[in-house]
Amino acid sequence: MSRPPAARSSVASGLAPPPPPGYPASAHGSTYFAPPPVSVAPTNLSRPQSRHEPPPLASTMGPMPGTLERPIHGPKKRLIVTCDGTWLDADNGLVNGQKQPPSNVSRIGWAIKDTSRDGIPQIVNYQAGVGTMGGPTARVVGGATGLGLKENMRMSYTYLAVNWRAGDEIFLMGFSRGAFTARSLGGMVGALGLLTRSGLPYFNEIFEDWEHRADDRYVSQFPDVPFPEKGRFDDRYVQELGRRGLTTLNVPIKAICCWDTVGALGIPRVPWLESLRLQARGMHAYEFYDTTLHPCIENAFQALALDERRAPFTPALWEKRDNHRTNLVQCWFPGVHSNVGGGYSDQQLADITLAWMISKLEPFLDFRPNYLIGLWEENRAFYKQTRQKTRWWSFGEILESVKGLYALTGSKTRTPGNYFRSDPATGRTTNKRLRGTNEFIHASVRARLGLQGPGVEDRGTYDPPALRDWTFDVEYVGQGPGANKDGMIVMWNNHGQSSRRRGEKGGQERIPEEKLSETELVLLQQSPRVYDYVMQLRPSGGPGGKRRSRRHGQNGVPNGPGPPPPGMSPYGAGGMGQPPPGSFVGGPPPPSALHGRRSGRSLNADALPDSDDSRERDRERRHRRRRESGDPDRHRRRRSRRYDDDE
Repeated sequence: MSRPPAARSSVASGLAPPPPPGYPASAHGSTYFAPPPVSVAPTNLSRPQSRHEPPPLASTMGPMPGTLERPIHGPKKRLIVTCDGTWLDADNGLVNGQKQPPSNVSRIGWAIKDTSRDGIPQIVNYQAGVGTMGGPTARVVGGATGLGLKENMRMSYTYLAVNWRAGDEIFLMGFSRGAFTARSLGGMVGALGLLTRSGLPYFNEIFEDWEHRADDRYVSQFPDVPFPEKGRFDDRYVQELGRRGLTTLNVPIKAICCWDTVGALGIPRVPWLESLRLQARGMHAYEFYDTTLHPCIENAFQALALDERRAPFTPALWEKRDNHRTNLVQCWFPGVHSNVGGGYSDQQLADITLAWMISKLEPFLDFRPNYLIGLWEENRAFYKQTRQKTRWWSFGEILESVKGLYALTGSKTRTPGNYFRSDPATGRTTNKRLRGTNEFIHASVRARLGLQGPGVEDRGTYDPPALRDWTFDVEYVGQGPGANKDGMIVMWNNHGQSSRRRGEKGGQERIPEEKLSETELVLLQQSPRVYDYVMQLRPSGGPGGKRRSRRHGQNGVPNGPGPPPPGMSPYGAGGMGQPPPGSFVGGPPPPSALHGRRSGRSLNADALPDSDDSRERDRERRHRRRRESGDPDRHRRRRSRRYDDDE
């Protein structure tokens, strides 16, 4: 006859807490059901006393909801709020029966692990973009006018106020108008703090006061809420909230991450929508009141679209005050608005910006391994499905954004390093330049440009108007910031006619290339030839020297031949068996060549080397122009090198 199984300890199984000190284990190994030993009662007591008197019931109960003056100090966690762009909703991924390509906001949320390596919960809260709720009319109006932004911001702030505890880390992420939500939310937390459980019942009144803080005509309908004689929203108002225990001040924000925030103050204004009264003229209620960063923000990262030309989609750059310690990085990438933020069928350029953003957040968040390479393979499958050859890294398709109704709004070329502050009251651009924008240009721009990648809509070769006056130099800086292992750095320089007045500060005439991280190199290595071109940087003249690189000529042939200087690889910076297109390989260019446009079309012919080969190329170029002048669709048929060799 078999013996019955021994009872399993409830403590060992995790179903019961460990016993208090002094509680002996029972014969069956369980302390949960074992009664505590009792002593003989003294004569002066009316009941026996336990040797281990349990604590009072009140000390074992949690506080009643809504009664806390300050948050409970609990286990540390990371709260990540992700705000999607217009008409983007990852929770409803099908549109007309077709899969909707997700934005980078959705994809970075999926990439974050539930728990970090050190056991810290990483909790993602997703907010769908405006124009995703209601019927067709509500969606169109919401997407065109931005209605719903205030509701998204209220929901995000309430989520943080309810769930944040001292020691938690906050991350805010957004694309397009979702970036507006994230940035506004960061400003609100900086100005107001996070309301406590005692302050949340007054959230609506406090939010209205905060929203109208710059309106001198505003009069609150509740002058005594949340406290008597509150007055307008200012520092005294906030300090009184803190004194009464209604808010927690100085709440740090670990990072705000944005893809292409647009509009002079965060919201793109469309004049024809205003004329039809579909977009309120008083959009300043939704706009940023300041382009600066609040000191509570520890890190701020923004990916910017170099080729976006829609006039209402002017990028909203941050600027940092001199005394602020915020780590600010804003980087320019090839492509238009949705190439950078994601949402097009060809997601290759969005993969590059996503890898860049993940690399910036890796010191603070843990991500799923091999997630990025999985996205790259998905895009390769897209190419095969659409019967395309796999494109090189940085050569993803760039679509024309100035079309349809947006063609009525006009176009405006973006100007890296040269943006101005906007008046928060009127939304108009002032004559004061942004200072401390800390801009970078990504290596994918140089790769697509130097390797003659495809232009917009695959017409011709890549020739971004935003860089018409810029050249890049390969400089030796030793062990300086951003340099590679050989001490080299790529520096972009603006040679255009500057409108800066004498003594005026602001702007950025020199923009360094952002150094690629190990995470980004995983994708770059999928295109070996581009990898060689990007990674091999060699200035002429040795340490301290420079090599000025220009764009290829119209026929894609380098501007000048010539042997390399002593000690320099004949491959130059390209590392592909030939000098990179548009490079002056024989040393620094003549002075007359330094003041032209980046394109070979605007260079002075006297500045280029004069040889039989160059004259022959000029004759071929003129002959091709005459042959193609009568063909209106010649640009579409011109082919550029944009495919991997193994495909």
